Amino acid sequence: MINVDGNKILYSPDVKNLDKTPSRDIFGYLIASQGLTIHTAPLDIVEKLFQLKKMSTTYTSYISVILDNIVWNGDLEEYMYILGDEPYKFITSEGELVDVKDLSWI
Repeated sequence: MINVDGNKILYSPDVKNLDKTPSRDIFGYLIASQGLTIHTAPLDIVEKLFQLKKMSTTYTSYISVILDNIVWNGDLEEYMYILGDEPYKFITSEGELVDVKDLSWI
């Protein structure tokens, strides 16, 4: 789903159809919207996911799956590579570099 904020087009998942959204896109959206990048320490990424899981109702089950994949299956690198060098950007599962809204205040 694409939202327009001023002149900038911003990515956000279709929350009415999250089951069809790849988990890496959900991860990218959640982590990038917090201002974290590929250069963020892995432990900080995992901590942020746990924080977001406690606060979210919409994404809780998806964050649980992502954390299981990262913590128990060691898939952190497979998720991290989609984050950009700059905050508020990530690469979707379709290979497109997208901007996301700054939600770091959450």
